[in-house]
Amino acid sequence: MLSAVTARAADVPAIDEIIVTARKRTEVLSHVPQAVTVFRADDLARLGDTTSPELAQQTPNLMWHSILGFAAPQIFLRGIGNATFNANQAGPVGIHIDGVYQGSSTTFGFAMFDLDRVEILKGPQGTLFGRNTTGGVINFISRKPDPSEGFTAEATATYGRFNQADLEAASGFNLTDKIAMRVAGVTLNRDGYVTNRNPASGIDDMGAIRVWALRDQVRFVGENIDVVLNIHGGQNHSDVPPGKQLGVVCPAGVTVAQPGQCADFFGFKDTANPREGFTNLASSDKIDAGGASADVTWTGPSFSIMSQTAFDENFRRLQNDSDVGPVSEVKTNVKAHSWQFSQELRVLSPQDQRLTWIGGGNYYTDKLSAFQTFSLNAFPPGVISHFFPVPEGIAGSLRQTTRSYALFGETNYKVLPRLNVTLGARWTRDRRAADPNAFLFDITGTDKAFIDENTARSRLLVTTIPTSHLSSAWSRWSGRGVVSYAVTDQVLTYASIARGFKGGDYNGGALLAPAQSRIVDPEYVTAYEVGAKASTLDGRLSATASAFFYDFTNQQVAVLVPGSNATLQSLANAAKSRSKGLEFDVTAAPAEHLFLQIKTGFLDARFQRFALDASNATLNYDGNRIASAPKFSLAGVARYGVPVGAGLLSAQSDASYKSGHFFSVDNDPALHEDGYLLVNARLIYELQRYSITAWVKNIGDVTYYVSGLANTAFGFSELVPGLPRTFGVTVSAKF
Repeated sequence: MLSAVTARAADVPAIDEIIVTARKRTEVLSHVPQAVTVFRADDLARLGDTTSPELAQQTPNLMWHSILGFAAPQIFLRGIGNATFNANQAGPVGIHIDGVYQGSSTTFGFAMFDLDRVEILKGPQGTLFGRNTTGGVINFISRKPDPSEGFTAEATATYGRFNQADLEAASGFNLTDKIAMRVAGVTLNRDGYVTNRNPASGIDDMGAIRVWALRDQVRFVGENIDVVLNIHGGQNHSDVPPGKQLGVVCPAGVTVAQPGQCADFFGFKDTANPREGFTNLASSDKIDAGGASADVTWTGPSFSIMSQTAFDENFRRLQNDSDVGPVSEVKTNVKAHSWQFSQELRVLSPQDQRLTWIGGGNYYTDKLSAFQTFSLNAFPPGVISHFFPVPEGIAGSLRQTTRSYALFGETNYKVLPRLNVTLGARWTRDRRAADPNAFLFDITGTDKAFIDENTARSRLLVTTIPTSHLSSAWSRWSGRGVVSYAVTDQVLTYASIARGFKGGDYNGGALLAPAQSRIVDPEYVTAYEVGAKASTLDGRLSATASAFFYDFTNQQVAVLVPGSNATLQSLANAAKSRSKGLEFDVTAAPAEHLFLQIKTGFLDARFQRFALDASNATLNYDGNRIASAPKFSLAGVARYGVPVGAGLLSAQSDASYKSGHFFSVDNDPALHEDGYLLVNARLIYELQRYSITAWVKNIGDVTYYVSGLANTAFGFSELVPGLPRTFGVTVSAKF
């Protein structure tokens, strides 16, 4: 959290109280006995965060990255995640928007706009948030219409390096004395930051962002009823960020490939400069999404009832020059459609009782249909089959259905005035069904073309995975127990044990053999945590600390295994994994207009028992570090303001450090980031209704990598660089 500083009596600064719904009730954060990181709207604005991946910079032990830009990100929280880029697989960190679980990772990267706050709940949330949250929950909560506010409006415009041109606007207004509407929208635009050095391609720069989104909400507030209707939609038509190719043909003495050192199978050697590339085809990921929801809350004298109904869908078209080089080695084309529906009903007791409770049920379903092709134009004929005398590609279709039913309940009992005990449980039944099909096809004469489904099927050579139907279902219990004790009104301590469950997943990368086409077993985690939250009497200093230990069984892990013909995408269960660590944060307002915050995370996340093939020592990952799990992470903010004229001039610096970490579960040293420190700065002048900010991100122009992928069977691996130094000006107005 990056709390605002307010003034109390005698101009004594204080840190604002933060209101959250981490336990699906409205509570003060300092009273919630669990680890929660919160970013409010003002916090995000002060940091200049406009997209969901940026949350990771100021959240220790959170990693968020993708080889495809925004789409299908790999999200790790306290070392718990899955290094998959297949959008059909559900991650263990649940993404919720206004409390609605999002099943399609295709849309996890998005523009954050007109939010009230973001709540990051760490650890398994197997009681109240339910399915597949063995790692945690990130809940994005939008600002709601309010009939008591009357007319409000605000707008923000940004211009920066690489022709960054962003605009966000929102307005709330009354339709009657009980009905209000709020309309908000955003558009994010930026040219590419990587120069293409391949003159034959006709492409100048790569890595552009083109995003827009809209949200319209109508709210009715009656005597004992509250209804919110929400319609939303948007587009992400951005480039796939170009990576740096690491060839596998290295000169003598080079044991770990670095950019600019080694060539691929066709003699191409990329440069060491992360800001230039050599692609021969434009790569883009075009995603259109939309949906609607209805929240209805009835409040009675003895209990309240809350109903939440939601529908979302998205359409995707991915075209990617996957080898990021001047030779047409690997081209990828994906077309997919996903939709989901959910219904949750909750019953809650009044909050001001010695015994409080919440109970309810949840229904969730989603469907995915996808078709993908991979063309290997530069390779010799029969490269995959070793039989057909033509250049080959491989294609696959997948239809997948998920259904989940759950019943849940949780009670909190005040044993003593300062001692509380919380017990909760959830019964879940998950069913996953998949209908895959894959085949080889003839790619003769298609060097510059992305192959669609009709073309691929018309050129079919041989079926590799026959059309089949796979399904599995699981009924499991999860839950948690928490004991909390308020040492004083300002100091809360707690200890908890939680059990998490994530249903099985289908291996969306299955293409070459029926043995790949499988649904893996569910994963389970038992999490132990102790923590404390404290603040001073005058509210000028607050601190939190937590220690955790996660014991995983059958953790679902995506693995790329080089084979004789191509890289096999495998989804497997690691028999035993463990993650343990510490987290601390301190927030202070020692003087008027002065704000200080530091947050740290220590993490040790490893596989204890994980052998893909007991007969092959190279496929035994026992003792390996889990991907995207840096041992140490640090974040901090310092801001100081002085009155200037009728306004306040503030200087702010924020920093983020991630220590070394691997991008792959085999701990490939080539797919390793050594660690990096990012420092940003902002100069803000605020008047009553207006503000202007000059900002710089990544002041040191640090080179760092945010993702990596091995395609060694095709002659290369890939590292995706993070953004270089950017700078600009932001102007905001509120009415």
